[in-house]
Amino acid sequence: MARVFKRKDAWWIDYFFEGTRHRQKIGARRKAEDALTQIRSMIATGEFVAPNRRVTADVSNRALSLEEFVAADLLPWSEHQHSATHHRRLRGIFSKHLLPRFGSRSLDSISTKDIESYKIARRRDKVGAALVSEATVNRELCCLKLVFKKAVEWKSLDVNPARDVKTYKESPEPPRLLEPREIDGLLMECPDWLKGLVACAVYAGLRSEELLHLQWRDVNWENGELLVASRRGHHTKNYTSRRIPMNPELIPYLRHHPRVLKSDFVFCKQDGKPFKDIRVSLKQAAKRAGIDGFVGLHQLRHAFCSHSLMGGIDPRTVQRWMGHKNLQTTEGYAHTSPDHERAAIQKLSYTTWHQGGTKADTA
Repeated sequence: MARVFKRKDAWWIDYFFEGTRHRQKIGARRKAEDALTQIRSMIATGEFVAPNRRVTADVSNRALSLEEFVAADLLPWSEHQHSATHHRRLRGIFSKHLLPRFGSRSLDSISTKDIESYKIARRRDKVGAALVSEATVNRELCCLKLVFKKAVEWKSLDVNPARDVKTYKESPEPPRLLEPREIDGLLMECPDWLKGLVACAVYAGLRSEELLHLQWRDVNWENGELLVASRRGHHTKNYTSRRIPMNPELIPYLRHHPRVLKSDFVFCKQDGKPFKDIRVSLKQAAKRAGIDGFVGLHQLRHAFCSHSLMGGIDPRTVQRWMGHKNLQTTEGYAHTSPDHERAAIQKLSYTTWHQGGTKADTA
């Protein structure tokens, strides 16, 4: 049995081959009739391959699109290779920016010129009234570079078109260093559920993800220290755990922090799940404290590092508390406050040798 028929607005061919019924949608009647004639001819000569077998062969031989490669290979790999935060950020960049531009294209059709053009176009885009920053474009380029690097490693592509594409040079502005009086005012204006979290940031220097995954078992009251644990389900940035002694000023904030009994997490919602985003509440507290400009958790970590170093704490010790791999990173975080600089400059003097008389007097 073989026939050409119309259903709705399209023409179809319907036929049996090797005991299996096959139905294919063809756009126009003439094309359907020609397709059926060709199939009959190929069956007669033994050259015909059934669609259920042919589809498998076609998929294995045709070039993967970028979207297919990302969904089937890259993101599953990333989920096990990267932290949950990094994986979520990677997935967001693909869905919002890269897939709309490159998703439907095959990997081998994307050239170095295409990537360079995307780089320039993204730099000209605007977010509100401001241009997209070099850092934002670089993060997206790094995702593209990862796609093609892994595609070559996994034999889905022969040549990496992104290899020679250079990222923009970045000149990030360090966050403004908060003065001690501003930090004190911020803590006073935080609601009870936020005070402990902010105190851990300014008195222990935890990263935002480390704060949000801190558990009560990590608070050692007897030894007076916090354990920043790298464990299954959540690991630190460097995949290593570290211990930080609790500053005496921090202990009361944790002692009085409201605890959700059914949750292991220190900083969590009433349902026991960790907070995901506290930026709005932190911004409101900073405004009530009279602090100008943006205040974020990363800025509070900067404050911990800078004020620790200005207080005379050994840089190697601060490096260990911060969880940095090298001392240069710690030094890059450190900034001095104007008050500290004014006090420090007073110590500079070239006249101390005059105290016992002038050089002429002692000659």
